[in-house]
Amino acid sequence: MSNHRSSQGGLTWATGLFALVFAGSAGAAPSTIAKAQLETTNLGTYTYQTLDYPAASQTILWGINDLGELAGQFAIDGGTAHAMIYRDGHFEPLNPDGLFGDYFSAAGGPNDFGTTFGGYTDASGQQHGFVIRWGNVETVDFPGHLNSNVDGVNLFGAIAGVYWGADGIHHGVLRRHGHDTPIDVPGARETYPLGIGNNGEIIGYSDTNPYQTHGFIRVANGKYSSIDVPGAAGTVAFAINDVGQTAGYYYDASGVFHGFVEAKGQFRTLDMPGAKSTFVTTINNFGVVAGEYADAAGKRHGFFATPW
Repeated sequence: MSNHRSSQGGLTWATGLFALVFAGSAGAAPSTIAKAQLETTNLGTYTYQTLDYPAASQTILWGINDLGELAGQFAIDGGTAHAMIYRDGHFEPLNPDGLFGDYFSAAGGPNDFGTTFGGYTDASGQQHGFVIRWGNVETVDFPGHLNSNVDGVNLFGAIAGVYWGADGIHHGVLRRHGHDTPIDVPGARETYPLGIGNNGEIIGYSDTNPYQTHGFIRVANGKYSSIDVPGAAGTVAFAINDVGQTAGYYYDASGVFHGFVEAKGQFRTLDMPGAKSTFVTTINNFGVVAGEYADAAGKRHGFFATPW
């Protein structure tokens, strides 16, 4: 989950580039928008499908597992975004024990153990992370910091999170076995982890100024490497699967956003047919991606794309 494109830190679009917001409801089946055969690399072609929360004015998908379950956020009539999950062909709102109330919430995951995670705001406007596993709800705050968010939980329970204060500058955290390790790309102004792999990799973006972002990956031994789409004005790496594929989005010199999948240094652009912009935010072990796109009127829709 991320806050690179919404409105609250962490699972939102803090800078108008990225964001994450979740919530759910009942009943909607995906409608096929288009089947597009796209060129470049050998990463295959994709079938695209829109998936919107019923009657929502905004739907964003932040996570997908190998069972095809998804999580994200929705909003009705342009109102506050709320967390949701999608399973067995139905949306379900996510508001455990009324914890999130009527305030902002967004969810990522579920991972293959069913763990969901994300962020929510309280009545004072402060943001907290959360993790829901085996039906147990845990609020996650990083001590000494004003706002917190959880952007990834792997199968071993390791958490990739982020915190920020009044300055709005994000810093990453890896939490394992109750111990927090800072995640800051050397020389960066801001480091925002957006996902964590089961092999311990952490993926996200960093920047030295707010107008040019670079994707990064941190492997388990603490070494950082960059992930930049060739020719892009900025790159955001959002997710990694167990076979080493990374996914995210980039913006070109004209400021248009495109999704991408990368494998072994080869990049594949993904654009929802007819969309003004496309954001890939997650990928599962079958290479299925999900995220959001903006239509010609600027309305934000959830989507997933299946390789074939």
